[in-house]
Amino acid sequence: MTDITDFRRGRGDLVFSLFMAALALFFLVFFFTQTGWEDRKLPQNMARYWMDQFGVTEPEGRTSRLGRILKQSWVAPLMCLTVLVPAALWNLRGAWKAHAWRKRFRQPTAMGHEVMQWLRALEYVAWFVAYTLLVPVLGYLVSTLMLGTLLPWRLGYRGARWMGICLGASFAIVLVFRTGLQIRTPVNIWLYNQLPQRAETFMQVWF
Repeated sequence: MTDITDFRRGRGDLVFSLFMAALALFFLVFFFTQTGWEDRKLPQNMARYWMDQFGVTEPEGRTSRLGRILKQSWVAPLMCLTVLVPAALWNLRGAWKAHAWRKRFRQPTAMGHEVMQWLRALEYVAWFVAYTLLVPVLGYLVSTLMLGTLLPWRLGYRGARWMGICLGASFAIVLVFRTGLQIRTPVNIWLYNQLPQRAETFMQVWF
């Protein structure tokens, strides 16, 4: 069993840490304009306000409740950034030190390989984008059968046996989600429009 508490920095850790630090700083930059910070409502004399809250002094007139301040839209993002920004920068510091140590002792630091592994995952995003674009053209049935066979083939599941299994599984998915649960699909499907009227209606209702 892998010890999930055994933390080690891999070769791609620096790239990930840079990304997280940049993301945290991005949120920090836009915090002041996108969270309602400019329209915040705070007591003019914060020191006196806290003294009144803890009973050190007697409030003069009506005092704003702390809950009313905490319900403002900028409070939750501020609390998150208070943790996120220092944590991201501290993690980046550790990643840089580990990277420098590997470089000093001539250990592998090929971040380019790690980045390429992450970019390769975008291929599967393209598969699902293509699938969503095909559904209005070929319909849910044909598009699902194509994705359910071509994607496993791309992953190495080839041969008549595997193609039969993939076709059967894909058709079962169509029967469950489209035929059984009646998941909505585009009404105007190009392939179905080429069929005779009765066949077009049948395919639009069930597949």
